[in-house]
Amino acid sequence: MGLFNDFVKALTNPATLITVAAAVYFAPAAVIAAAGGTMLFAAKAYVISAAASAAMQSLAPKPKLPSFADFSTQSVNRTQMIKQPTVPRRMVYGETRVSGVLGFAESTNDDKYLHLVILMASHEVNSIGQIYINDTAITINGSGNCTAPTQYANLIRIKKHLGASDQSADTDLIADSNGKWTTNHKLSGIAYVYARLEFDADAFPNGLPNISAIVQGKKLYDPRTSSTAYSTNPALAIRDYLTDSIYGFNASTDEIDDTSFTTAANVCDENVTLSGGGTEKRYTVNGTFESNGSPKNILENLLTPMGGEVIFSNGTFKAKAAKYVSPTVTLDEGDLRGSIGLQSRRSRRDNFNAVKGVFTSPDNNFIAADYPAFTSTTFRNEDNGDQVFLDMDLPYTTSSPMAQRLAKIALFRNRQQVTLEMPCKLKAFQLNVGDTVSVTNERFGFSSKVFEVAEWNLAFENDGNGVPIMGVDLVLRELNSAVYDWNAEEKIFQQDNTTLPDPFVIAEPVITTTDELRVLNEAAVSVLIVRATTSNPQVIDFEVQAKKSTDTDFISLGKSSANLFEFLNVDDGAIYDVRARSITRLSRSSYAITQHQIVGESAPPQDVLDFSVNIINTEAHLSWTPVTDLDLSHYHIRHARETSGATYANAIDLNAKVARPANTAVVEAMTGTYFIKAVDKLGNASLNATSKLAIIEDIKNLNAVATTTQNPNFTGTKVNTAVVDNKLQLNTSINFDSLSGNFDDAKGLFDGGGGNISSSGTYEFDNYVDLGNIYTSRVSHNLNVVRKDYVDTFDSALGNFDDRLGTFDGDPQAFDDVNVELLVATTEDDPSSGSPTYTAFRKFFVGDYKARAYKFKANLTTSDAEASPQITALSVTVDMPDRVVSEADIVSGTGSKAITFSPSFKALQGVGISASNLTSGDYYAITSKSATGFTITFYNSSDNVVNRTFDYVAKGYGELAA
Repeated sequence: MGLFNDFVKALTNPATLITVAAAVYFAPAAVIAAAGGTMLFAAKAYVISAAASAAMQSLAPKPKLPSFADFSTQSVNRTQMIKQPTVPRRMVYGETRVSGVLGFAESTNDDKYLHLVILMASHEVNSIGQIYINDTAITINGSGNCTAPTQYANLIRIKKHLGASDQSADTDLIADSNGKWTTNHKLSGIAYVYARLEFDADAFPNGLPNISAIVQGKKLYDPRTSSTAYSTNPALAIRDYLTDSIYGFNASTDEIDDTSFTTAANVCDENVTLSGGGTEKRYTVNGTFESNGSPKNILENLLTPMGGEVIFSNGTFKAKAAKYVSPTVTLDEGDLRGSIGLQSRRSRRDNFNAVKGVFTSPDNNFIAADYPAFTSTTFRNEDNGDQVFLDMDLPYTTSSPMAQRLAKIALFRNRQQVTLEMPCKLKAFQLNVGDTVSVTNERFGFSSKVFEVAEWNLAFENDGNGVPIMGVDLVLRELNSAVYDWNAEEKIFQQDNTTLPDPFVIAEPVITTTDELRVLNEAAVSVLIVRATTSNPQVIDFEVQAKKSTDTDFISLGKSSANLFEFLNVDDGAIYDVRARSITRLSRSSYAITQHQIVGESAPPQDVLDFSVNIINTEAHLSWTPVTDLDLSHYHIRHARETSGATYANAIDLNAKVARPANTAVVEAMTGTYFIKAVDKLGNASLNATSKLAIIEDIKNLNAVATTTQNPNFTGTKVNTAVVDNKLQLNTSINFDSLSGNFDDAKGLFDGGGGNISSSGTYEFDNYVDLGNIYTSRVSHNLNVVRKDYVDTFDSALGNFDDRLGTFDGDPQAFDDVNVELLVATTEDDPSSGSPTYTAFRKFFVGDYKARAYKFKANLTTSDAEASPQITALSVTVDMPDRVVSEADIVSGTGSKAITFSPSFKALQGVGISASNLTSGDYYAITSKSATGFTITFYNSSDNVVNRTFDYVAKGYGELAA
């Protein structure tokens, strides 16, 4: 303590004080006169008294509460890693969480590794425990490698050094630092952590993380055991600071009153019962200070965890912990030199009735938080209902019950408001600041009332006879043992009164995926659409990546605050892995992962809407609303003869491909049900066929000329077809006994050929139709078809699961994999001549044909080896329309008149005659009436042939071709 120490020790030593006082008081008169007489004495006496009081108040202040308005900021700084060229040294007492200055930072292996040395304390510590990355506790194994959480696993290596004076340089850092850290870099007497971080943008999204640790601080000398060991005893920490030659007061052991420190240490180690069960030490110290603080402020802060005082008296430091001590000295009227000054109440400005403040708790990760406020309804009522708080921060207290006990002591001591100013005789000389004393005074009604010594001053004055006397002036504050009472009455510390999310723990976003078709460069392409969402308002960006599941590397779809991302021109039917993560200003989440199979062009087109049929003569005019699918290829139109219960599967093709963008078609007019489906470029058809019923009334004035019916026997020529149960169907491509394997291993039904149905076959009618001559005739057919599926169980289907047509549980009548097409060949030759020339077979349409003879053939096809079309009815009818031929004003002549029809009828149904100049008795006779004409002769009443004028009308059907 140097000159100040010597001065204070001399100033406060009783022998010195008395000697100085006597020397001054009994100085020769000449000296006194030369110096101004009594004024000089008065000045000297004042100097002594004021200096003593000032020294007492500076090192042993009266009981008051220090202000630590910036403790919340300091507590944050404790755990922050600092990069500065010069920083103050840190001392750690007890257990707390700290970080420190970066003493070394270097990257190696092309920036793969970053090596950091964090200086935690400027002395040896007992231990370095839990390591925190930012505010996340990590787990490290025996080799120092991080194993949890997964964000940092295998990316962090920690080496701890406790700061022994003989510690060696870190061998791993020497090996990994490329010669920049050597064996000479021991950091003797400095506790530090060496951390090696491996670069990973996901683990460290915001660059360099903050690294801190739970540190058990300095080992302390205990005068009770004469040993040095780790301790959280505040009295021992204060003793250590007073004797510290580098950062403390540099007091010698002779200047430490170990008796008082032992007493204070024992008070601190007493067990206190807690409201939640169990006990804790009465007072502990857990905190840090830095060397740039003033010794006075540091000492005052160290006193807060035990609510005590340090008094420098008679050349030694004495400690007092907050506990009631019964007085051993009593002062009464006989011990006074003069009258007593009494103050019954403190000013309103200095008064309060509740205490609150900030502390750090391990339950709150050593982050500054409010401890439960200590309030008093009684005191508040005394203050007219106004609640007045004292803000008392506790920088070295980490226990909520302990903080509340200290708050109660502060409050109750403040409410002890009676203050005495007592000019005492030398009996009071034995007292020190902080001692308790009993006061008895009849005038004030005090009977052994307990007070605490707040100030102590040595005084000199003359008595009534001018005789100099010496005494002690005391300032006393009333005290009661109830100030220190505690009956397990603490409130539970609510460590998270406000629940805030961990800024470094970000939940994964929610991913939804779809795909759609778009036109790009006049071609339809599939687009994968990814939408990322989150409820976290701190998220500022999403990062989305995707790849085909068979690929290795992800492709970035972007990083954006928008939540919609697209992947153009993806492969139809392929499965894509999609991952996305949320990004905040401080961190980013792990990836949320999902898969999506691209439907795109493989999605079936929409069902056709607004399908209509308009019959015009022999034509059915079809129209519909165009399907909007971008990959639409064409429309498929079919027809079934049934007018009710018709199905798409049991229909036949009318037009298998009406190309886009057409939305109309003309097909043959037939009674029955018309069906239409849209088909895309991959051959996928609409899930549902749209149908329209058409009922065509029998056309009047038609006459059936010939009909050929093939069912039920189907005796015509068959190629790869067979008749089963009076139904014509495709044959199997192998014989039953040619099928390999066991009988019951065959797929499908017994007669299904084990999945070996012929893909096509034909049936030619058993005979031609001969009209006897060349006529233009209306030809129509009656063709009924059903689809025969030989697979009746799911696992009997051949091929891959997703190769089968239709939906898994869809309507089996939606298949269009079988078809029957009727073909026609015509000739104008006599079919019985032996060498008629027929046209090639062509697709048959209901309509008018010019021919003498017809041959018909049915073409059966299937694209499913386990299904066949079955023809249940097959016939063709040749009709000829009614025909009327007439002539007027024909002169018969005097003989028979031959009329020739041009062209001839197929059959004549009748002739009507109307004569215009007949006389009475005239008549006519028709002979040789046939399809080619007739002969008419007119007679008079005498049966003589006469010449007459007549009209005729001939009706029949058929028209002989020219």
